[in-house]
Amino acid sequence: MPKSTISTISEELQSMSDSYRKEKIAGYLKTSSLDFIGVELPDIHRIVKQNIKGLAIDELPEVMEGLWKIRTFETRLAAIDVLKVFAKIGPLETGMAFADRWVEDADTWGIIDPLCSPAIGSMLLRDEKVEDTLRSWRMSDNFWRRRASVLPFLHLALKSQYKPDFNDKILEAISPHISDNEFFVGKAAGWVLRELSKRDPELVRTYLDENGGKMTKLVIREGSKKL
Repeated sequence: MPKSTISTISEELQSMSDSYRKEKIAGYLKTSSLDFIGVELPDIHRIVKQNIKGLAIDELPEVMEGLWKIRTFETRLAAIDVLKVFAKIGPLETGMAFADRWVEDADTWGIIDPLCSPAIGSMLLRDEKVEDTLRSWRMSDNFWRRRASVLPFLHLALKSQYKPDFNDKILEAISPHISDNEFFVGKAAGWVLRELSKRDPELVRTYLDENGGKMTKLVIREGSKKL
């Protein structure tokens, strides 16, 4: 069943290939070395949802693995869509093992961002032990891994699951990156800070006042947009 699911999802994505969208997506992402099919996100989500319906949770890892091995942007997004489902109820050790390998294999924010939030973010909500893994990523030489160490906390800052108890851990995740000169890392830190400011603006104002001297202009600009 998983093998046929992989084939069906891949074939349905290919059947929706569009040369204009393909060029548009490739140009927008810029950094990815993957091939592109030219399928929009709503269609990827729909195809995955339809085809994994009825699969047991222990069948999903094989589907994820198979889709990821197909080196197109859309099939890798499909693999992440399957991980989003697995992340909510599947074994955390397995889910984080996939996430760890995929972060190392990613070369675009278009893959890293949905992998972090909601996929890794969902696992972070389930078990604080996930924080230990994310802490170990913070000083990586791989800037995509550094971005991935902070973006799962965006999931905690969203209105749908935010709790004031999350404030300290969100700020702890942001702090190592506020002076990072890598654009994609600073952008992520500012993004999470901006989302948190929607929940607790005074907390973020105080944080900016206390740490502004250490922050890059990018983090300050992005983090203060909603204040």
